[in-house]
Amino acid sequence: MPYSPEDQQWIQSQLRAEYIGREIMTHDSVESTNDIAKQLAGNSDKDGVVILADSQTQGKGRLGRTWYSEENVGIYLSILLKPALAPEQLAQLTLVAGVVLVQTINEFSRTRAYLKWPNDVLLNGKKVAGILTENYQENKLSGVILGIGINVNHARFPVHLQYIATSMAMENGEIFERLPLITFLLNHLDQEYRTFLSEGVSATVDQWNQNSDMFGKHITMTQGTQTFSGTAMKLDEEGHFVLLTDYGEEIAFDSGEVTLME
Repeated sequence: MPYSPEDQQWIQSQLRAEYIGREIMTHDSVESTNDIAKQLAGNSDKDGVVILADSQTQGKGRLGRTWYSEENVGIYLSILLKPALAPEQLAQLTLVAGVVLVQTINEFSRTRAYLKWPNDVLLNGKKVAGILTENYQENKLSGVILGIGINVNHARFPVHLQYIATSMAMENGEIFERLPLITFLLNHLDQEYRTFLSEGVSATVDQWNQNSDMFGKHITMTQGTQTFSGTAMKLDEEGHFVLLTDYGEEIAFDSGEVTLME
């Protein structure tokens, strides 16, 4: 069922957040929660607002892809943040959200989830959750929108997604309540965000490395028109992805598309 006023009140009552979730806006169906966040970006009172929708008709993924957003079964939300950070630090918020997202799924899932750089969470090698971080600049205001999607109770996916997407329900054989997942996510994201603002990205990088099973595997990295192959090593202290190429050169990437090789 779509989120009711009682659901919204319950979520709000469970939050201990200082920044994230000061205000929660719920919708039955929207084109994109990130688009709604953009519309609110010029309002200084909306820092930390959470936009939560039961479904999306044009949910967004990375690189112009769409996020399949079936009603009643998933978590689709966006968070508007306005930290006083340099552009390169704003990009690190994807790592912050990733750490919290994988921890949230592992809190409820019997099957362990892992992070795939830069913004995916995998269960049994298939995508169960993802993050879309969009920076915005409007007049003198700047900030970032964190879009988060979690496949919770999906029983099936369109044909083109069947071999790459999964849900918590499909991998665990049980149905999950969405509201506890949402409150756990928002509470822990607020905590991790505050740590990031005060201490920087180092603690986040450590947790990210501990929650990924990519390292030591052979991958290809595509950045623009270039493709590199080699062994995934780690995230460095700035959160860049370190690849040891097949030619023995270590390269640190701040963006790109990773493909795991069989």
